[in-house]
Amino acid sequence: MAPHIKLNTRFYRLFPSTSYLGYGYEEYEAEHGRSAFLVIDVYGLGFHPDDPVPAYNQAGHGAAERPALAWLGSSQHEDRIIKTALLPALNAARAIKLPVIYLNNSAPKIGLRHSEFGKVLQRQLNTDMERMFAEDEVDPKEYHYGESDHVKISKLLTPCENEYFVRKHVYSGFVGTRLDLLLRYLDIKNLFTVGFSADACLMTTVIDALWRNYKVILLRDCTLANDLPDEQAELLGTQRMVTLLESLYCVSVTSQEFVDAARQFAAEKPAALANGAALGRV
Repeated sequence: MAPHIKLNTRFYRLFPSTSYLGYGYEEYEAEHGRSAFLVIDVYGLGFHPDDPVPAYNQAGHGAAERPALAWLGSSQHEDRIIKTALLPALNAARAIKLPVIYLNNSAPKIGLRHSEFGKVLQRQLNTDMERMFAEDEVDPKEYHYGESDHVKISKLLTPCENEYFVRKHVYSGFVGTRLDLLLRYLDIKNLFTVGFSADACLMTTVIDALWRNYKVILLRDCTLANDLPDEQAELLGTQRMVTLLESLYCVSVTSQEFVDAARQFAAEKPAALANGAALGRV
């Protein structure tokens, strides 16, 4: 019998129309060999003491130059979530040898600035994706090459050897990328999902995963939405987006529940981890 990661998942019931039932719970056993840990847009420097100071935090640069879809209104909230929830969950996934897949914004040479998506970014987020998401570790024939540090990943969250890295160019990680092919080659069914932002890249990736028949388990305290100024203290926008996701697109657990489930799995199924390592799932 295949080993499973056992979780009590949460969802939100939008029925009956006269008075919603609200939160419900369902025990779910995610098959270990068919599960992956999806990390969406966790780029940004400054989370590790050895990170260089990003240009948008240096003298002469304003907050408007921070990367869109990473600056979520409060770096304090982002720092707390990454260090107390997202990173422990990521390390727990690594400990039980789940495939870890990073999705990162990028700037391929596909005429993004001429697309409707590019126009939205310029008009509503003041973002030139081809400039802001340029990288200095890409093939300049395929991607826009540049010294921008907007999509550089902190040393705290750097992908490990043998983990997967997929560059995306719209909000969803499935549109025009190799993500679906990768998941099919790995025979993945369950996607434990973390990252930013809850109302853009994470949300649209979750929705597209559902259309492709993947089961998404959101780690609900490992994300942030673009909370408006009057929402930031209590993260009301983030709470609303998490409930929306739980209502229509996925189930959720907390980072601690995932960590606890991973520890239980490791204690009960040590042979499965040894076999996973032998199969290259590290």
